[in-house]
Amino acid sequence: MKVLNILYAFGLAAFVSLLSVPSQAKQVKVAAVEFSPQSPGFENNVKGLVEVTTQAAQNGARLIVLPEVATTGFIYANPAALEPYLDTIPGKTTAALEPIARQYNAYIVVGLYEKDKVTGLTHNAAVLIGPKGVIGKYRKNQLPPGDFILSSPGNLGFPVFETDIGKIALLICFDDTRLQNLLLPNLRGADILAMPIGSDSMPAFEGASTYGNHSTIANVATVAGWLGVNVVAANVIGIEGAPKLGVTQFRGGASIWNSKGERLAAGPVTTWNQPRKAQTIYATINIEDKSLQKDYWLKTRRPELYKAYNHFHMPVDPFANETPRQISALLVQYESQPEAIQENYTKVESLIREQTFSSNIIVLPLNPFLGQVKLDKDNIAKHAEPLKGSSYQLASNLAKKYKTYLLFTMPERDGNQFYQTAVLFDFNGNEAGVYRKSHLNESERIWAQPGHDLPVFSTGDLGRIGIMIDDEVRIPEIAEVYALKRADLILIPAMFNQKEYGSAVNIPAGLVPPGNDRGMAIWYSIAKYSQAYTLVANYLGGLNGDVGQSAVYSLTPEAGYSPPNIAPDKVVGHPVLFTTHSNQTVWLNQQRLLVTRRYDLAAPLTLDMQNPCFMEWKSNATARGLCPQLSE
Repeated sequence: MKVLNILYAFGLAAFVSLLSVPSQAKQVKVAAVEFSPQSPGFENNVKGLVEVTTQAAQNGARLIVLPEVATTGFIYANPAALEPYLDTIPGKTTAALEPIARQYNAYIVVGLYEKDKVTGLTHNAAVLIGPKGVIGKYRKNQLPPGDFILSSPGNLGFPVFETDIGKIALLICFDDTRLQNLLLPNLRGADILAMPIGSDSMPAFEGASTYGNHSTIANVATVAGWLGVNVVAANVIGIEGAPKLGVTQFRGGASIWNSKGERLAAGPVTTWNQPRKAQTIYATINIEDKSLQKDYWLKTRRPELYKAYNHFHMPVDPFANETPRQISALLVQYESQPEAIQENYTKVESLIREQTFSSNIIVLPLNPFLGQVKLDKDNIAKHAEPLKGSSYQLASNLAKKYKTYLLFTMPERDGNQFYQTAVLFDFNGNEAGVYRKSHLNESERIWAQPGHDLPVFSTGDLGRIGIMIDDEVRIPEIAEVYALKRADLILIPAMFNQKEYGSAVNIPAGLVPPGNDRGMAIWYSIAKYSQAYTLVANYLGGLNGDVGQSAVYSLTPEAGYSPPNIAPDKVVGHPVLFTTHSNQTVWLNQQRLLVTRRYDLAAPLTLDMQNPCFMEWKSNATARGLCPQLSE
């Protein structure tokens, strides 16, 4: 009864609060400001921030985003060296910028090192200032190794602030290396992610090799459309350094993306050889232009399958596998004949037979022997087969004949129920794993039952394998769950025509090495955010107009290693060769991804969206805890 009363009161309060929400503007001009702070310093940096912010406001920007720790810069030997330049919120920085927000009816986001007045702790923070003053703040949750020297992890969760230009969430730089940090404010209804960033590179002579290099400013290029949210990302630009502390170059390349993943504006990238001056870039976003991808994600996600988010991975993880495995994969790409099982099988077998090297894993497109057939309630009984049926045996025989693991998919009949099913065969043609598609699209829900697990299959030969069937790639949590379950490979059998979802990688020039900035953005992001090599097999042409692009995507393309290896635009068995766990010099890998993840903040991702706790967390969007009102 107490819970019901609380829910009633909460529902009434929520209704009243809705009446007071300011009406939102549709078209919003936004600005992402590049800036070069000097360290040590504060007063001159704030003066410079006032100048660039005023200019952006005079140019009509309603939202102005400034970079990470823009008031101080980054290079300090220790906390004592930074101490004289710390600020509070509210404080000197907000006092300097508030008059601009008030005069121009603008919203300003700026990054700074904040000293908590009560605890004395230092946080890498961002503050949102509006026409009436400070609206709220965010403290960086995901700290890279160097940040721990100067600041403490955030303790405010992922707040979303209601304004008359939309719901604004703040993230800071390295936050975007963990997918959960992008998903949580999105679940709270954020229209805009405002991202102060300090994305840098270090020269080899600093001794950091590639471990110190990261390009979080490049991440937003491939995730905006996947998440269905507008992104305004401002980066530091220029060289910052100090004697004995090293030299770092901040890349610039500020960018603005709409909720469809379209790049609206981007600044040029500075390099050691071609240094560039700071720029302010502008674009207009439409808050009411909703994302079909985001709607699909919210309708299709299954939080009950994401409990792995709540598990803390100690440095010693029993599921971790760091043994290098040489992978010799074949991605089979062809145009099928609908319902011509024997003919399609013959095509597949010939593409395998033509190879001059031996594969240890073959990935086939979705339902490869049935072909590009749209399944529905009227034809499913005709096309579905039981496990161990004739198509299953054909696939099993292929694996056994060519002494390889093989991923095969089929519409499965099990009694009176139907599934979209993937079977992983080992090199003897035996089952190494069976996965029933767990996230069904709207048409599949008419005829199919969902699977109820996201398994990762252990193999002694290839490592650990997860499977995403076709458009399950639209659900970001699956990729991160597979990382949490320590997948080494993610296999995607596809029937993809790039009409309903998915767009080309469109990273601004200079942020990643040439050749590493191509492919399909969602597949590209799956590999990065799971830190698992991602292998896709897709059809070419046919009645569905599929686009091919069968490929393998690597873990850290921004570091320049193992760029996407994409099949040519033809019928082909496309060979890809790589070694898992072979390069520990890069700045991120699956081990680092997991052991430093803020697992304590992930619980909302695992709750049913009708759960009272989730609803309270979403509606009380600046609350730190999961459901403070209902847990009393």
